[in-house]
Amino acid sequence: MIDGGIAYLIDHGLGVGTERATFKSVFDYILDTRDIKLHYASVLGRIWADQAEYQADLAAAIGAIDASANEYERTLGQLIAVIRDSDRSTPQGRWDAVTQLCRVVGEANLSDLTNSPEWPIWVGIWAVAASSHNVSPNDPIRTALRASYDSLTENFSLAYAWCVEILGLRFKAPLTVRHFTISATALAEGCVLRNTVASEEMHDISRPTGPEGTDEAWTMFSIGLHALCRHFLEEIPGWEPQPIEF
Repeated sequence: MIDGGIAYLIDHGLGVGTERATFKSVFDYILDTRDIKLHYASVLGRIWADQAEYQADLAAAIGAIDASANEYERTLGQLIAVIRDSDRSTPQGRWDAVTQLCRVVGEANLSDLTNSPEWPIWVGIWAVAASSHNVSPNDPIRTALRASYDSLTENFSLAYAWCVEILGLRFKAPLTVRHFTISATALAEGCVLRNTVASEEMHDISRPTGPEGTDEAWTMFSIGLHALCRHFLEEIPGWEPQPIEF
């Protein structure tokens, strides 16, 4: 029922919350898509006391959605591809690699979140939770959202820390990779929200970052990510690149 409810909301939209996912609508959806027939007697009094309790559990399950493992693997692959072609022998070469990483990875991440089937309903639950006041610190929806954020932050911190180290850079004290990851994640989420209603403002921004100063297309998120890197990172004095195997 939880998986079916999530799939139903992905297909039909969240509306103003999980209220759209009634027992009947999810029963019908599961029958149509999975050929499984459920009845009220299957769930009422056995799993949930009423429909509202089911919808609350469904909201918490959506809040706990964590697609960061797959996103992390894609991001890591993009990082490796750029670094493989970079010149790590000079400080300028390493900063050029940072520039290209921001352009390429930033564009890909913006596209991934915009096209994600789960992200719209996840951020919808986030908005519902944010609009609720005077809730308990142990509210199940906010607890689920924190767990999702913690997993995302941990996964991407690993990728960013590896990338920064391999380019002979470090985070400016007292800033940390966690600070950077949280900042980049918040920036990405804001850019994706804007991209859903004003995509023409978020893409195809020309910057002279190509070979010999030629123009390349940037996204607004990539530009912001590049600014974060310049603020958070510094060169490691005396650093010399070591051979790496990908």
